[in-house]
Amino acid sequence: MVNEPRSFGKSAILPDIAGLYCFITFALLVMFDGGKALGDGDTLWHIAAGKQMLARGAILTQDIFSHTAFGKPWTAHEWLSEIIMAWVHQHAGLSGTVIFFFLIAALSFWLLFRVVSSVAGDWYAVIAVSIALTFSMTHLLARPHVFSWLFGVITLYILHKQGRWFWLLPPLTALWANMHGGFILGLALQGLVIGGALLDELIVHRQTPIRFLFLQIKRPAIFFGLSLLAAGINPFGFKLYLFPFQVTSGLFSSGIVEWLPPNLQDEWLFRFFLLLILLLMSLKSTLTNWTDRLFVLFFLNAALTHQRYMSMASVFLCPYLARSLKTVPWRQIKPVVKMSEGQQVHTSPVSGPVITIIVALGLSFLAGSSQPDTRAVLETFLPLPIASHPVEAVKYLSETRPSGNMFNKYSWGGYLIYALEPPQKVFIDGRADMYGEEIFGDYQKIVSLKSEAEELLNRYDINWILYPGDSALVRYLKATGDWQETYSDAEASILVRRDEIQP
Repeated sequence: MVNEPRSFGKSAILPDIAGLYCFITFALLVMFDGGKALGDGDTLWHIAAGKQMLARGAILTQDIFSHTAFGKPWTAHEWLSEIIMAWVHQHAGLSGTVIFFFLIAALSFWLLFRVVSSVAGDWYAVIAVSIALTFSMTHLLARPHVFSWLFGVITLYILHKQGRWFWLLPPLTALWANMHGGFILGLALQGLVIGGALLDELIVHRQTPIRFLFLQIKRPAIFFGLSLLAAGINPFGFKLYLFPFQVTSGLFSSGIVEWLPPNLQDEWLFRFFLLLILLLMSLKSTLTNWTDRLFVLFFLNAALTHQRYMSMASVFLCPYLARSLKTVPWRQIKPVVKMSEGQQVHTSPVSGPVITIIVALGLSFLAGSSQPDTRAVLETFLPLPIASHPVEAVKYLSETRPSGNMFNKYSWGGYLIYALEPPQKVFIDGRADMYGEEIFGDYQKIVSLKSEAEELLNRYDINWILYPGDSALVRYLKATGDWQETYSDAEASILVRRDEIQP
């Protein structure tokens, strides 16, 4: 009889490797990534929108933040995320909001670790999940898409567990459809699994009778259909399915950085990741089924089309990467330290995320404290600079604000909606899908100084401009003599029409 390793301690308190990975991920994000999480202004208009919905007790369905699209119908598909963000901000400020999204990210990678570990073991999970975490850092912002990371990994977990777990897919999809447009990803994951199973039966096992194939995919297909219907349980109904096509149209995908294709010369790490996946697929020792192939085709195509999907590709190819690495015939290397076969510590699969949640709540309490000294403790290791936003210019505008319509930089719109008191209607902000191609196109014509730029400024009745001082637009308008610079710092300049300036 083989003696099993003995464990000591009746109650498991220490976290297992997945739980430890969760806590370490959260701690590293808090200590080293705080400022980057507010790298664009979208976080801030999401908070402002949530505040308005909480105050009104109703979902916003029209624009209230701009003078160019005021009253225009707006599909606020992230309405529930925005209300949550506003509530967290109300109680814990910007620091607490960032901590909240770090917690969501850490829990996402904890669950991903558990999925990958179940198919490849802990140590290959450490490698594969760490690669995914590295690529995800490029898009780890305090924005609603991080909810899609969590819901996407939950969907992946359910598809791996199967059985009764399928019952969770429709309610999960319904909730997801009210949080972020990424709910389409969950449906895609289900479709890829069903398609892979079909191709395996047709091509590998050469099973063709329709009845047999139907029985093979009957259960997942039923829940896929229910999920399609459940996605329509939102304030905007089934037209929400059109949203992904609106934001990826040609003009938006060519004018918004995160929707551009990745430059693989700059993103050399991701290039090596692609090559590694292709190399592993070519090895005879790697067991690749049709579900794996469909996953690789789908996610690599998404990542090569829009750089924001590099993180998504690395996450959802993680199980295949770990399983493939495990099947590679590595040389047998004698370990430097031999593992003990005696007593082992009994670990808990839930204590890691529970501890992480407790620590996040504690940090959020510090962030929301009314005592400045208490908040200062948190700010010593969680600095949150509002990177690349006109902070000082907004302070100036709070005291001296020109009258009339404003023209502003696209990426500053969210900050202006959030920070200007009393509120100032902006020209444009991060809701490109709501503004539409006409307004977004006019914005691009103005900032790139097309021949009709001045005509457009007159058409939109622009009285003053807030834009980077070193830009061609500001230099050109100053040179015309029709605009006077009333404020300037290293970040921004304010130009006012000369005929608007009081003598």
